[in-house]
Amino acid sequence: APSAPAWLARWEAAVAALGLPVQRLPSGAGHDAMTLHRVMPQAMLFVRGGELGISHNPLETVSDDDAELAVAAFATLLDQLARE
Repeated sequence: APSAPAWLARWEAAVAALGLPVQRLPSGAGHDAMTLHRVMPQAMLFVRGGELGISHNPLETVSDDDAELAVAAFATLLDQLARE
């Protein structure tokens, strides 16, 4: 599903505000976004995974530190939206 450019920019600004590197990643997985993008703009924040990046599998893991960074990025995005 195509990501909305404005939402990509919002995520990138939130990640950059935390001093983290910004990277755009393509996704081939069947996320909910495949349906949602038909009715609303969407973009996703990807969280680094352990176990060599295995996802959508019982072996999928994420570190506490990376989960905390994702929450911080989301909180930053919400703060930015509140200021728009």
